[in-house]
Amino acid sequence: MRALVTGGSRGIGAATAHALFSAGMDVAVHAHRHRALAERVAAGGRSANREGFVVMGDLSEADGVRAVAEALRERWDSLDVLVLNAGTYDRIPFRSVTDAALQECFQLHVFAPFALTRELLPLLQRSPAGRVVFVSSVLAFAGSSHGAHYASAKSAVLGLARSLAKELAPTITVNVVAPGSIDTSILASDSPAKRIERARSVPLGRVGSASEVAEAIAFLASPAASYVTGATLHVNGGLRSD
Repeated sequence: MRALVTGGSRGIGAATAHALFSAGMDVAVHAHRHRALAERVAAGGRSANREGFVVMGDLSEADGVRAVAEALRERWDSLDVLVLNAGTYDRIPFRSVTDAALQECFQLHVFAPFALTRELLPLLQRSPAGRVVFVSSVLAFAGSSHGAHYASAKSAVLGLARSLAKELAPTITVNVVAPGSIDTSILASDSPAKRIERARSVPLGRVGSASEVAEAIAFLASPAASYVTGATLHVNGGLRSD
């Protein structure tokens, strides 16, 4: 099986690539700025006798989306799994969000996944059981007091995924993973006190790990999830269940 993971150089993306390698898949690891990190992830797959290679592209630009799709088409004639993980979370008060910042956020989190899925649909349709997994956020359900633009974009992802689940059935499943507080670079600015406060707000009493999100993605990408489509799998320690 062949998979593309966007934003695969670190955090949830890198953990997902490793999980898919472990599941016996070949993985194209997408990155924008962090080529060296992405190469390290891809090398991990090759050391496990899987095909791993890096695809570079700036998904905040339409040309970058097309470049990623073209690079994949040149390498593979089919695709089994598309994991749409790439994204950033800039904490900005609503009154300070410029039109440009809003447009950039939606380009990266909504327009790029939409366009990349459309570009790669012919490859996915050549798979006997294609899988598309979007990475949204608990903030799509809970909202954000310092990231209305991000929460709005991640909410739009839900509508996109649910629509594609209907339209691309029965040969392609489309699902969403919605992480909560996960120990990645997004939480790097937490003070020790903030980290304790964050953990206490989670019913399971801790923040999650990137590998825990990756295992949820790997499940949705696997044959075990063959009768799951249009679903949102929450990985948030009990923060939300809707």
